[in-house]
Amino acid sequence: MKNTLIGVVMGIAIVVGGYFSIDFIKNIGNLNMSSLPSYSTKFDKSVNPHKDLKVAMDKAKKSGKNILLIAGGSWCKWCRAMDSFINSNKDVQSKFYTEFEVVRVYYGRGTNKDAQSLLKQFPVLAGTPHFYILDSDAKLIKSYGTAQLELGNSYDKQKFINFIDKYKAKVKTDTKALIKPKVKTDTK
Repeated sequence: MKNTLIGVVMGIAIVVGGYFSIDFIKNIGNLNMSSLPSYSTKFDKSVNPHKDLKVAMDKAKKSGKNILLIAGGSWCKWCRAMDSFINSNKDVQSKFYTEFEVVRVYYGRGTNKDAQSLLKQFPVLAGTPHFYILDSDAKLIKSYGTAQLELGNSYDKQKFINFIDKYKAKVKTDTKALIKPKVKTDTK
């Protein structure tokens, strides 16, 4: 009787544990995109990116993350390809938005003066989208052209994951190359 009871309890534990494990595995990589701030998910030429960067800096300081500032726009074919790639690869999407505080800055025809003044403080971008990896104080760690992540008309999944892993938080900053942008605190 004792062995039967132990067997039943173990069987229930395996079934229940298996159910929760399968459910957990199914949800790996799922990210609630609606919970992200709009400055992380879309390029908006009407916003003040200094304000968005300041919010991201505060979040990055609390979370220990680096900031990924992306210059681009909805007009940009490769920006749209990047969004499509990220959204169709849920594991990449989850890693991208959980490892960085992402800030998108509109760059192109009609760029507002605030975006211009922010982007002027960094090295000239080499095409769009262009990544600027910043520490939580908005000091430049790396200026990164995304062409090296491309594959055909999209992006290479392994290269994208390697990029995220290389530049996520705890990257040592090259103090000789530090560029600390002036972030306006008096927003309109």
